[in-house]
Amino acid sequence: MNAVPTPSMTVATASRCLFGAVRTMTLGLLLGSAALLQSPQALAQPALEKLKFSLDWRFEGQTSYMWLGLARKYFAEEGIDLQVDAGTGSASAIQRIHTGAYDAGMGDMSSLIEYVGNNPGQYRVQMVYQLYDEAPLAYYVLKKNAAKGFADLAGKTITGAPYEVTRKMFPMIARAAKIDPGSVKFMTVDPALRSNAVIKGDAYAAGGFMNVPMEFETRGIKREELTELRVSDLGVRIYGNGVMVSSKLISEKPKLVAGLVRAINRSFREGLADPVASVKALKQREPLAIEAVELQRFTMLIPAMVNDRTRSSGLGAINKLVLENQADEVAVAFAVKNKPNVDVIFNSSFLPPRSERLPLPTR
Repeated sequence: MNAVPTPSMTVATASRCLFGAVRTMTLGLLLGSAALLQSPQALAQPALEKLKFSLDWRFEGQTSYMWLGLARKYFAEEGIDLQVDAGTGSASAIQRIHTGAYDAGMGDMSSLIEYVGNNPGQYRVQMVYQLYDEAPLAYYVLKKNAAKGFADLAGKTITGAPYEVTRKMFPMIARAAKIDPGSVKFMTVDPALRSNAVIKGDAYAAGGFMNVPMEFETRGIKREELTELRVSDLGVRIYGNGVMVSSKLISEKPKLVAGLVRAINRSFREGLADPVASVKALKQREPLAIEAVELQRFTMLIPAMVNDRTRSSGLGAINKLVLENQADEVAVAFAVKNKPNVDVIFNSSFLPPRSERLPLPTR
């Protein structure tokens, strides 16, 4: 430390001492101020924007990548505090967003087409990212019932809740299978009980996503004891669930929507590449989840998300001609008031560049 000047010092020496003391004090003040500015308490972090997001269904393996993204703070990096809640069906998120209860969610493309067609000029929801490049739909029959194809569904009973796509889209599926849709009766049961109704003989087939065989397995029916009738085998290609956002949010906070889509895309890519890590993130959120079961549930649906088309064009995008054809089919099957413009249904302006949407190598 510099000495304090004394009477015996020369004027020059005293000046040097005073200058040194002032310099030391100034440096100390500057360093102290810098430390204060860099401390977490002093740095005012921008507040994260709270958004509510509805899943299409329960907390399960096929949407575990949302928890992966949250765990890796991808949403926080975009300035978003995302609340993710369970859904009650592929069409429920539309209603939740329409009412303003939620900002975004996962929902079914066909149901969105119906919604827009029945609310011309008043729509409040748009899809901004396609998750299922192909709706993973199928019907399952016990092999002992000797079903050879879709033609065997004629005159039979199929389980399906009123909101389920395999029930709502059945007129289109029946036309492709060249059977009379009116000859098929639908039994309304909770999705958790659809396999039981088939096993008991109350219904001939159960419709749903392509991981429905897991429900049969829990009741003692092995996969090899089931006949799978895939909708895609009929040459029917329809888009499944995607990410939908409030039109109000799109209009008022487009940068926030772009950030949400970037975070979901990042989470989705990494979850598809590493389903094990994705399911582990789900386990952290839902301790009762059984990792092996949820991993199986997820991997059974990945072929509907990652295929030759998405490897070429990237995840999240749609083919306009395919969507227009789906809109035509839905307009007839759902008897919508007006066939909607597909540009109103799907907003591609928030998609990240193709290079950022290409599927990653599987780990």
